[in-house]
Amino acid sequence: MQPLIETLMTKFPEAVLCVEADTARSEVTVQVAADRILDVARFLHDAPEASFDHLTDICSVDYPEDRQRFEVVYHLHSLTYHRRIRLKARVTEEEPTIASVTGIWKGAEFLEREVYDMMGISFAGHPDLRRILLPEDYAEGFPLRKDFPAEGRGWRSQFEFIPRLDEPPVELAEGEVPEPQKEAFRIDSPTGSRRREELLLNMGPQHPSTHGVLRVVLELDGERIIKATPDLGYLHRGVEKLCEGLAYMQVIPHTDRLDYVCAMANNYAYVRAVEKLLGIAIPERAEYIRTIVAEMQRIVGHLFWLGTQALDIGAMTVFFWTFREREALLDMFEKLCGARLTLNYYRIGGVDSDFTPDLVLRLKSFLDAFPEKVKEYDSLIASNRIWLGRTKHVAVISADDAINFGCSGPVLRGSGVAYDVRKEEPYGVYDKVDWEVPTGKNGDTYDRYWVRMEEMRQSARIIRQCLDQLPQGPIVADAPQYIPPPKQLVMRDMESLIHHFIIFTQGFKPPKAETYCASESPKGELGFFIVSDGSARPYRLKIRAPSFVHMGAFDHMARGYLISDIITIFGTYDIVMGECDR
Repeated sequence: MQPLIETLMTKFPEAVLCVEADTARSEVTVQVAADRILDVARFLHDAPEASFDHLTDICSVDYPEDRQRFEVVYHLHSLTYHRRIRLKARVTEEEPTIASVTGIWKGAEFLEREVYDMMGISFAGHPDLRRILLPEDYAEGFPLRKDFPAEGRGWRSQFEFIPRLDEPPVELAEGEVPEPQKEAFRIDSPTGSRRREELLLNMGPQHPSTHGVLRVVLELDGERIIKATPDLGYLHRGVEKLCEGLAYMQVIPHTDRLDYVCAMANNYAYVRAVEKLLGIAIPERAEYIRTIVAEMQRIVGHLFWLGTQALDIGAMTVFFWTFREREALLDMFEKLCGARLTLNYYRIGGVDSDFTPDLVLRLKSFLDAFPEKVKEYDSLIASNRIWLGRTKHVAVISADDAINFGCSGPVLRGSGVAYDVRKEEPYGVYDKVDWEVPTGKNGDTYDRYWVRMEEMRQSARIIRQCLDQLPQGPIVADAPQYIPPPKQLVMRDMESLIHHFIIFTQGFKPPKAETYCASESPKGELGFFIVSDGSARPYRLKIRAPSFVHMGAFDHMARGYLISDIITIFGTYDIVMGECDR
């Protein structure tokens, strides 16, 4: 990175205000003048020696005591050179405006709208700058500002209905069209034989395949989609705002509720971010257990996706078969930590409970039978003409567009890009086992299905190797300033009891720093950006949710397809709206 930083400072001496290199966390931050952010961003995207083609996230931090109150943070990633950089720019409260980067990265459209919605920062040149998670008529301010109370301000949406009593009802002759509708039904084709009409269709939030919490406004030409506009926020719970009032350990159960289908993956991503902030090392056995459980969760997530996607398209048998194997894994989760859905199992520094010999035997027995089960799913749908007709050449997205929209996970790999956080930035014990990253060729719904099927096989392969290599040892790190003592000592030893009491009542205090940590969840890159001010609570916590980022590409992937394809396109992302709306 050093040659690139020197080039950046030489090329933009007035734009680059300072450069911070955090060697402990291997992160580079560049502070840029707000009025030059577009020049620097375009250089980092276009220059061959930079090639920051993937916009991971855009977020903001509020410093109400500073003259330049708001900090806009851009997380950039070069898939070519496997490196990350963080850009920052400051704007004032009086004029909270900065140039939009949507002309460089298409994925910035949704990300900038979220910053505008939550913090009130405007992006000049944005094609559609309006609220995205809150109602458009929300008038109580911007929730992520520090002066906005966490409990809200009691706002309720108002719907005014004013009957027009002064106008008498219009009496129509038989077959006559009302005046306001005549324009919509006008005959304007060259032959005068066809009629055209503009049609807006609301799909959701009541539609079962949009999970009851997503509305998509479709503009149609017949049954062809001209434009698909997602309306998000029906499940918005303000998790990031809530986290500012919680100790670091108290945040873990809230991560369960993001992607509630794959709660373990959320736990893992969050505790890794905190551990990176603290700089603590994890015991080897704990790392193996974490990797095993994460891959079990990946299989659970992909089974859930396959069953529900097939059900949406019309195949019911697949749903029952995938849930059969899912139940077997959930039974093991219940044995491991006492829960099946919101698991709260990972801990900062390790895991909550050990992997017992009985669980090892049960998991090995599952792995022996699982490959044949995957073949069963394939035998039902892989060459089924209805499945092929609904997935082949549907919702095609090229590799370049998938990167430009910030896609990750199976959506990106389905377009032929072999990007996987577990390979590029290995964590756990992924670098100690042998496995492959499956990629598609056409970037269509079928390829994304194939990638997930292969990933289940690779996950089984990873788990088996981890079980064979599983070492003995502790399951929690030895870092008393951050981690409470074992329960058995708390009940017998006064010093341990005092230690436990302090950790759980006052929390621990990380150093004053900030960090971004990415993990490979079943849906894509799940990242946590934490800003610590040295207190026991995060000053700012931003969740980079793959479901939210992928919804930014929805319109692009839906145009030109049929109304019936919308459900398939929505399903191909494997979206959970709890993670999308947060």
